[in-house]
Amino acid sequence: MGKKKMLLWSLFIILIFSIIFFVEYSFFLKQDKEEVMLIPDDSGKVEFNAGYLELSYDFSQVKILKKDDKIEVIDKLTGELLDVYGEEVKPLSEGKYQYTIYREREGDFGILRLYTVFEVFEKEGRREIVRILNKYWDIISKKGWYVENQHVVSLLEPEDLPSKIITTGMVTISKKDKKKMDIIRRRYDTGYTYSLD
Repeated sequence: MGKKKMLLWSLFIILIFSIIFFVEYSFFLKQDKEEVMLIPDDSGKVEFNAGYLELSYDFSQVKILKKDDKIEVIDKLTGELLDVYGEEVKPLSEGKYQYTIYREREGDFGILRLYTVFEVFEKEGRREIVRILNKYWDIISKKGWYVENQHVVSLLEPEDLPSKIITTGMVTISKKDKKKMDIIRRRYDTGYTYSLD
């Protein structure tokens, strides 16, 4: 009876360690798959999941990582996160998709994003941007910052069969200074170019 219990206990321990090993191995394997180093082409273009970003950095000084639906630009020397770009695609109806692209900046204010939402039509492997649905700034802040004033311009190129969208924007974010009974304001501007091919 004692030997049988000992054998069952040993098998139980082996099973537990096997599960732990499998979970950890799967986690690291998943991480490796999700994080991909990107190398820009001669024009500075990198591939996202559904399209391409045209970047303008000193590529000898930064590394570019793709993690699922985000691209991170990191300073090689300091490890500082310089920029994050996001891409989300969802189907609307047969052949039509809604794309959401953003560029974000992180700071003591939280996360500030410049969004472009547009519709894409796909037929027989050919895609074109049909129309811009929305363009705006948003802030994810727990410190009282809010978007006070914003300006965004999005252009489609070429005009006949647009496959590229260029977005630029300026924003003023604000918060109330409770000590001085005043309003603190900061101004930011940024932009990006995203293409389907």
